Amino acid sequence: MATCEECKSFFPLEDDPSVGDCVQRAVDPRQAYYKARPVTAEADASKCSSFQKK
Repeated sequence: MATCEECKSFFPLEDDPSVGDCVQRAVDPRQAYYKARPVTAEADASKCSSFQKK
């Protein structure tokens, strides 16, 4: 089972590495930007379409 902690998009918080942000780059016709959502390090990433092994 893959976890969020093993993904390139996971950035742990400095004060609590068991949680962090999943950061994805998004592009629309006018601009590029980053979207972040909070996740736990042990969350199941096997069904995540943007999972990339570190």
